[in-house]
Amino acid sequence: MIKLAIVGYGKMGKEIESLMDPNKFELVGRYDIKNPVQNNLDVIPDVAIEFSTPTTVYNNLEFLASKGINIVCGTTGWYDKIRILKSIIEKYDTGFIYAGNFSIGVNLFLSMINNAVCILNKFSDYDIAIEEIHHNQKLDRPSATALKAAEIIIKSLDRKTGINKNGAVETASPELIDISSLRVGKAVGKHKVIIDGVSDSIILEHTAKSRRGFAEGALLAAEFIYDKKGFYKFEDEFKNLI
Repeated sequence: MIKLAIVGYGKMGKEIESLMDPNKFELVGRYDIKNPVQNNLDVIPDVAIEFSTPTTVYNNLEFLASKGINIVCGTTGWYDKIRILKSIIEKYDTGFIYAGNFSIGVNLFLSMINNAVCILNKFSDYDIAIEEIHHNQKLDRPSATALKAAEIIIKSLDRKTGINKNGAVETASPELIDISSLRVGKAVGKHKVIIDGVSDSIILEHTAKSRRGFAEGALLAAEFIYDKKGFYKFEDEFKNLI
C-alpha cells in the first residue's frame, strides 16, 4: 500500500483522488494554498503528487524532498530551476518524476510526432507548425506539451532550429517552428501539429476530453517512483510503464 499525499487540491487533485485504487493507495494528506504542506504535514507519505501553481511549485518540491518524500510533479513553469532541483533530489536521496503532461494519450501523440518528423527529413517541401488551445485559467503559454512537441521536432528534423512563440517573429522563418497559443473558456486541452506540403497536409491532433487522462498517468507515475531514487522524466519511462 502506497501512502499518498496530494499537494495542490484543485480540479486535478480532486480528479486524482477520485481515481485512486484503494487496493494500491492510501490518501494521507490533501494540501492547497489554504492548507500548505509546509505547515500541516502530519503524516509522512511515501509519494506526493504535486499539481499546484508555477508560483508555489518550487517551494513545495524543495520542502517535500527535504522530508525524504518521493515526488510526482505535474505542475509546469519551474523548469528554469531544473538543475537546482536535481541537486536537491540528489542531496536528500529521494525519487522524482515529472512531466509537462502525464496523459497516456498525449505521450502516444508525442511518439507519433517523433516517428513522423524522422520521415520528414527525406521530404524538404513539408513545413510544420504547432497549435495549442487551453482554458483561460492556464497561466503559461505555450503549454509544456507544445514546447515538448517542438523539442522533438527540432531534435529530429534537421531544417528546424528554433521556435517562434505566438508571432514574436512577424515574418515566417523556415528555420523556426511557429507555435500559436489560444486561451478560451473551459477547454481542457488541444494540441495540433500541422504538416503542410505542396501536394497535401497532415494533421496530428490530441484533444483531452477531461482531466481523467492526466490523473491516470500521474497515478501510474506514483507507482513507478514509489521505490526509486533519482530524477526521471515521465516521457523517458513511458514505454516501461505501459
